[in-house]
Amino acid sequence: MGYVIYELATTRTVGKMSYKTHAAAQAAITRWSKTWFLECYTALYPNVDRGEDPVFVYGIAEAKHFYANVERRVTRVNLMSGTEYTESVNTPLACSPASETYWSM
Repeated sequence: MGYVIYELATTRTVGKMSYKTHAAAQAAITRWSKTWFLECYTALYPNVDRGEDPVFVYGIAEAKHFYANVERRVTRVNLMSGTEYTESVNTPLACSPASETYWSM
């Protein structure tokens, strides 16, 4: 059993592929949050928008639950045949039939 960190808005996974415990995943988000805070409030240009705090942008889910229930699917067009199909938003470009990279390997 592992845990994944994902963007709440897009359900794309971030960080390592899997964390052993929920606490390890939470610690990773906390580290990102501290880095974000230091960059935002000690920067030379304080008026630059650096997005939101990672604590509010990312979520944690058990890997099995994430891939079965949370992860979104997108409709894409196969580059060679022109037919539509659905795939995970986390499918790497080299593994997607909708990309030229897939067909040139």
